[in-house]
Amino acid sequence: MIAAAVLALAGCGDGGGMDGAAERPAAATTTTQSGSPAPEPSPTTQSPTPAPAPTPTPTPVTLSDHTGGRVGTAVAAARKAGLGYTVRLEGTGRTASSWGAGEKVCEQTDGSDGVTFTVPRDGRDCDGRLLHTPKPTPTPQPEQPRDTGGSGGSGGGGTAGCELTSPAGNCYADGQFCATKHRGLSTHGRGGEYLTCSLDSGGRWRWSDGVAG
Repeated sequence: MIAAAVLALAGCGDGGGMDGAAERPAAATTTTQSGSPAPEPSPTTQSPTPAPAPTPTPTPVTLSDHTGGRVGTAVAAARKAGLGYTVRLEGTGRTASSWGAGEKVCEQTDGSDGVTFTVPRDGRDCDGRLLHTPKPTPTPQPEQPRDTGGSGGSGGGGTAGCELTSPAGNCYADGQFCATKHRGLSTHGRGGEYLTCSLDSGGRWRWSDGVAG
């Protein structure tokens, strides 16, 4: 019995011989290669993001510089070029309600919405200073009664308190035409009002107290 069991374990049973060995599956052999790096995934190509379009900058209007010239000429040039324009009073930022064609342009500013001309205020220059009124040289003269009933023309009445007088020797009145040598100057009128010789809306030099009407 012992011998039969040994023969059975040795493969000498009913199948016997090499047939038993042929029926056994061969052991699978796995070959592992060491040192070979694992393949890396290929990078995905991305399309560049387009840059945003730049915001267009408004182009300022262009007009020849009229600084120091007459505002009437500057306004006419702006109209001819088809440009919008604004006239402002120096030092205030306010829009001028009216101006004389011969008034000086203190500053010109070009912008995308039009051109702005700055003119001096009544009785002042472009720096905002009061116009210089020369002090009259005192001349001894006999006392004369003041005539308060004068009318139009070159003005009536005495000259007491009037720094400047008309060619006829009388005090000026509001609205009266100025003498050429008095253009741009200021004086007290026959009624005591402070007058400045400036261009009116019609381009004529007249004395004005700066009050409309």
